Order: sequence, then structure tokens, then C-alpha cells
Amino acid sequence: MKKFLQITLASTLCLSPMAMLAQTIDFTQYGSTQVINSDFEDWNGPEYKNVPVGWHSFESVGGEDELIVNLANSDKHTSKETQGLHEGTIGKSCLKLVPRRIIFAMANGTISTGQMIAGAYVADDPKNHAQMDISVTETSNGTPFYAKLTKRPVALSVWVKFTQGTVQKEHPYATVSAAITNGKYYQEPTADKDSSVVIGYAQNNKIASNGGKWQHLYVPFRYDSPNFNKTDSPKAIMVTFSTNADPGQGSVGDVLLIDDFELIYEQTVTIPERGYAMFTNIAMDNHKAVIPKGLTAYTLENNGSGLPIVKDTYVAGQVLPYNGAVLLKGKPGVYEFKTTLYEKEENVVAEGDICIVKAAELNDPKSDYKYYYLTGENNTLGFYEASYGLKIQANEALLRVKATMAAANYPYVLVQPKMKGDINEDGNLSVADVMSIVNRLLGKIEKGNLMLVDADVNDDNDTTIADAMSLVSKILQ
Repeated sequence: MKKFLQITLASTLCLSPMAMLAQTIDFTQYGSTQVINSDFEDWNGPEYKNVPVGWHSFESVGGEDELIVNLANSDKHTSKETQGLHEGTIGKSCLKLVPRRIIFAMANGTISTGQMIAGAYVADDPKNHAQMDISVTETSNGTPFYAKLTKRPVALSVWVKFTQGTVQKEHPYATVSAAITNGKYYQEPTADKDSSVVIGYAQNNKIASNGGKWQHLYVPFRYDSPNFNKTDSPKAIMVTFSTNADPGQGSVGDVLLIDDFELIYEQTVTIPERGYAMFTNIAMDNHKAVIPKGLTAYTLENNGSGLPIVKDTYVAGQVLPYNGAVLLKGKPGVYEFKTTLYEKEENVVAEGDICIVKAAELNDPKSDYKYYYLTGENNTLGFYEASYGLKIQANEALLRVKATMAAANYPYVLVQPKMKGDINEDGNLSVADVMSIVNRLLGKIEKGNLMLVDADVNDDNDTTIADAMSLVSKILQ
């Protein structure tokens, strides 16, 4: 029998046995369009082993002046770095970007999803740029000089670590930019006249050294410029990193490490037939997630022995905490979380004795923890151990429990209401239970066992004032 943490009975959820059997969660909070190889883990291109697949630098530089192109051509700007990765990453490598001196000029270390073009000897001449056009069929290292994109992200998220070989007081910053276009020709840097192809734009051109420490950057996309294209749909995105925000102003010894680039979208979650799904706000990074109408969110914490209990309840319109384990309840359907950026960067790390993490962590599981996924089996909704070879979808979230605590409670723990409506578990239906329902509707639920259906007295898969009235009727009877 598979190990699991059973949290409710199918009978209390009014689900059929067929609806409960071995379903996987269908929700897409991680499933939106991303730039290829945005975690910089794939370095197995057919041409260049020190350039990440899907990205391009000076090794594939183009241009009309053959002499300038030959001078600029180099595979020494990019390389794979496996040491000193940022805390929390599940990857094995990151991108190392460095500048290179060409005769008397300094060529900043630059990488892009577009193609690098060398057209002038002077670094800040617009003839030196990165460009993208999805009608161009030319490829390098097995991939084209563009990245397709069909959705509108709200922000980009990326980890960077920047150091200068020689401090440039007048030019102290590295940079990242991302232009979403309708797929027609675009170059970076660009003139205002070219912005008619741009749909959205994000840039941070003030990436400071920060004492040589890793930084987690969040850069919002703007779609409101008067020159931007307001009619076309997104077709492509060009992302560009450089070791200095000003052309030719870096120094030998500059290093920009880049890792875990991610496009952040308005998050959606699909509540399946059983009425529950798992969610982790860590996917939102620095974004506030506002609970949509029709959903109730329960944050979970450890009861001291590995068992999840309800910590707090959040209702529609409230903002989820930016970190922690969350269980969602609602009628089956698709829900969208509206998001806004926090005013300052939050330290978003999945931690604690019990929390919910991205399923991708199974690729490099932590030995101190066990992992469980929410599914239905044998007419029971529960957290089943994820190490039994069952296929885990990339967009699923997992419950992570300290192994020492999990060992004390698994393979079987049952948490269920002894009597529908007996919220305080005193064996009686009373006014105190009615007040508990009212408090839940007001968002004032007390900490307690994970009995998320004990207040659904009328079995409509929702907790409303009607449940309080039904409970009053039962008490009077």
C-alpha cells in the first residue's frame, strides 16, 4: 500500500470513486511560456560547448564589415559556471559572462536570445547591437536567433552576481533588458521609430555589484508606452544581458553570473472535481497574490510531529502570504490570481518543517525531507509519497516534510471530522460550532486540525452562511 497522509474522506467531499482514483492536479501556475534554457543547464549545442543552448553571443556575431566581424568573433565571452551557485537553486550550473578587449576597445560581455551584430569600431555606435526577426531562418548552435513568446508576462525574475575587475565609478552597473515584439525586425539598443514593433518592455540597467553577492531581481514589464504596439499579439521576446549598461565601459576582470531566468505571469489554478488543489506562493516570487472569488485558501504548518494543521484561512480578495504551504478549496474550474509587485524585495525561500515546493525539486531532492503529492486514491483524498514512481507533472506543487517527522506519522495518519459541524471536536453540535463557521467566513479561523470539510454542513462543496443556518437547524432538532 502506498504511503500517504490522509486528510479527508471522499464521502465528506461528495465525490464518486471514479472521480477520486489517482488523479493528478491540473493547474498551470508554472506552465506559461518561458525562454528556452532559461535556467542555463543545457550546454550541449552542436557547435559551441561554452554557450548555453538557445542563447547567442559573439561566437555567432554577424555584420556587413568582414574585418569588424572577424575582430568581434570570439567564444571567450560566455562559459559554464558550476561553483558558488545561488542559495536555493536546484540546478547544477549558471552562465558566466565576461568582457573582452578588442585592440583598443572594450567589448562588454553580452548574451542575447537574438543575434549579436558588429558594424562599427566605436562601441556605442548603433551599428553594434543585438537583433531579432522571426522571419530569419538562420540558426546558431542548433537554435534560431529569437525566442518565441505568445503570452504577456507581468515581470521577469532572475538571479545575478556582478563584480567589477576595476571599479568604474562613472559606469558601475550591469544590465538586463527584455523586449516583447510582434515578431518583426527589432534591435537593442533601438531608436524610438523602432518601438512600433514593441508590445512590452522590461529593463534593469542599474545592476550594482552589491558587494559581490547574489541578487534576486524582479523587473516589471511595461505595456503603457505611447509608442508601443497596442494592436498586435506577442510573437517573440529578445532578452539581453551585458556586463555594463554603457557600451565599451567595462573592465578586464568584470564578471556577471546569471541563473534561473523566469518570466512571471498572472497565475492560474484549476480546481479539479474533488474541490481541492495545492498551491505555493513561492512561484509568485516577489508578487502579491490576491485570492480570486470562489476560492478559500488554507495555510498549513507543522503540528510538532509532521502533521499539517491549518494555520490561517484566507478568503477572496485577501493577499496570500508570500511563502508557505497553501491548500485551496473551491468549486471545480479555472481561477486567476491577480498579482502586483511588493514594494521591496522579499526573501522568498521554501523553508520550515513542512512546506509546499515546486515539483521540480524532485530532480534534486533534499535528503532531509520526504515529498508528497495531493491526489485521490481508494476514495480518499490525501498526500501520497512522490517517490513511488508515479508521474509528477512539471506544474504540480509538492508537500515537503522533514524526514524525521514524516517517519513518526507515515505510512498512515487520518485526520477527519468525527461529526459534520462539530468544529471544536467536543462531541456535540453547539452554538460554539456555529460561531466557528461565522469566524471562518470572517477570516478569523482558529488554528486547528486540517478538517477543511467539517464546516460544509449542507454538502455543497462550499462554506457559507447557509452552513451556519443548517447547523442551527440541526442543533434545534
